[in-house]
Amino acid sequence: MEIHIPTTKPFSFRQSLTFACRFAPLETAAIIEADRMVAAFAAGDRGWACELRGRDSDLVVTLPKGAPKHLATRMSDLVGARDDLRPFYALAATDPAMAPVVANLHGLHQVRFLGLEEIAVYCVMMQRTPIRIAATYKLRFLERFGLPVDFEGRTLRAMPSIEALAQLEVDDIADAINHRPKAERIAGVVRGVAKLGERFLTTAPYAEARDALLEIPGIGPFSAAAILLRGLGRVEEVPSIEMFEDAGRAIYGARWKPKAIAAHYGNHIGTWAFYLKTAASRVVASAA
Repeated sequence: MEIHIPTTKPFSFRQSLTFACRFAPLETAAIIEADRMVAAFAAGDRGWACELRGRDSDLVVTLPKGAPKHLATRMSDLVGARDDLRPFYALAATDPAMAPVVANLHGLHQVRFLGLEEIAVYCVMMQRTPIRIAATYKLRFLERFGLPVDFEGRTLRAMPSIEALAQLEVDDIADAINHRPKAERIAGVVRGVAKLGERFLTTAPYAEARDALLEIPGIGPFSAAAILLRGLGRVEEVPSIEMFEDAGRAIYGARWKPKAIAAHYGNHIGTWAFYLKTAASRVVASAA
């Protein structure tokens, strides 16, 4: 079954695929190729492999027979197809350091984690942990708890729903990832996030959603921002602009003035951070 997905222009699927190829969390959860992206999602206690391709200036999702149609929206959200970049681009046009970044990444919408359930688990795995090691924890987790689905001879594993994750026992998580302190935090975080629910976290005023997350033991400012930004696409805040010091200096050089930059971008600071980190990582990669 093919479902047409309109995009908010400008949108570049090529930019999405280029970013996704370098996004470590997707390496264990998706197939990224030159012209398509395939990802697995849970629905009805099983995994479903969904294929996303570009067609003209929009997208087409191919769902397997019997798959719930709402999974097309999950694929659309994965590449931020409905995000409106125009306000950010208008602000970037008056920023001499960011304007060339936008020109280079033009049409890149924020590629997210595979839903609230994945970021709720992964935000704990990332805490004080290099991204490659966190990705290894996630692979172990999915090997134990993921819902397998075969696609063209490959096996993808869908992260269980947030409600299913909330039923996992600490001992089982610890055995899977071989890290008990993280297992204890994962169990507490997914239960807390499940209680809040995706609808609340997506629609509540940003400060209300953020503060509710911060009430959950195991979630600090960085993890709360990661859930809202990289999981749900909410760009209104970042935990602290100072945390982008290295990337900021790589792109801005002597123009790096964090407070002025934060004031300039306002409620679009999350999109700015995504573009900044993407550009800086490519600078580092080209210099290696």
